[in-house]
Amino acid sequence: MPVEFRPMSDVGGAEVVGIDVKTPMSEANLATVETGFLDYGVLLFREQPMTALELVAFSRQFGDLQPHVQKSYHHPDAPEVVNMTNRNPDGSFDEAGARRGAIENLRDGWHSDLSYDPNPAKATFLHSLEVTSSGGNTCFTNVARAFAAMPDTLKSRVIGKMVEFPYGGTKMRNKSAAAAADAMDEKTQKQAQAVHPAINVHPVSRRPAIYANPLLARCIQGVSLKESEELLELLFDWVDKPEFHWEHQWTVGDTIMWDNRGGVMHSGRLDYPRGEARRFIRTTVRGGPTEVYCPN
Repeated sequence: MPVEFRPMSDVGGAEVVGIDVKTPMSEANLATVETGFLDYGVLLFREQPMTALELVAFSRQFGDLQPHVQKSYHHPDAPEVVNMTNRNPDGSFDEAGARRGAIENLRDGWHSDLSYDPNPAKATFLHSLEVTSSGGNTCFTNVARAFAAMPDTLKSRVIGKMVEFPYGGTKMRNKSAAAAADAMDEKTQKQAQAVHPAINVHPVSRRPAIYANPLLARCIQGVSLKESEELLELLFDWVDKPEFHWEHQWTVGDTIMWDNRGGVMHSGRLDYPRGEARRFIRTTVRGGPTEVYCPN
């Protein structure tokens, strides 16, 4: 069966048809999927349940896997896999776990994974094991299109600017992200911080995009705190414009992979019944350093 891409929206994302996630891909099919990944930014493999080890095998075809800094959530069968759950071992609601990548106010939740790392991730794979009866969608925004639509006056103010991205500690401006980071020890929180461009360029497609995100960006370097807040809020308004959004309603066995190198941001909705369990497993493909966008 040939590989087919069915767009999820007019602004990004595609469902992949013709790939069995439990069977190693041929070189030709892998190349096709990688090309689709560049074109769409987000790929969905629908209703193919996997174990943690099967998810490792599938995602490892796209590069080396990177364990998450929050070691308490590592899967017992594979340290490369992160348990994403809103439940403590005793079945009670886990506030920190629920807030890892999800938020009530979508505008404050947009981010790309590992932006607190000097070498952010290439890709994230998220696989659903248990979903709630309503809510909990994962949302995406095309920040390459958002940047392209920005007025030149704003572009000139943010191109070349560098942004601090801490994950944990007192430096965080986003309180929901700070609550999620509380699950890490103090040493790890001190290590989880980086500086990246406000506007980066994708290492492969070469498309520029907004990289500063409202979940983890703290401030813009080299300007006053007032100007930093003004510019970040303006960027976040563009990231959050509805015309660049789409979202996915989960069913058990779905797997989504998304690009963290620029062009796409995501956020989960924290709008589901808290009395219901939500369980996912996740892997991260190792990436490289960000690159400042320098227009010709």
